[in-house]
Amino acid sequence: MRERIVVFEGLEAAIRRIPDVAHWKRMFRIWHEWEQQGAGRTVVWIGSDITQGIVPVEKEERLWRDVTGWCYQQLAQLCDRVDRVWCGLAERMK
Repeated sequence: MRERIVVFEGLEAAIRRIPDVAHWKRMFRIWHEWEQQGAGRTVVWIGSDITQGIVPVEKEERLWRDVTGWCYQQLAQLCDRVDRVWCGLAERMK
């Protein structure tokens, strides 16, 4: 068995470039299917939480924040494991 691990780091920055829910829904489905097609396949999604704090005034910033929050919720549903790291402390959420 050959392990294959794919890591997507900086998800919030990628979402900022393409703040389209349909695009990300397709991406998550495609990579989830890839992961399920073979033993040893793992996809790791890493993103910073930008959804807390003061709601931005600019429409584009609000859209980015909303789509990012939606994406993180979808990933939490799809993934077998969800960890949150805050101040260097990891918390297993799922």
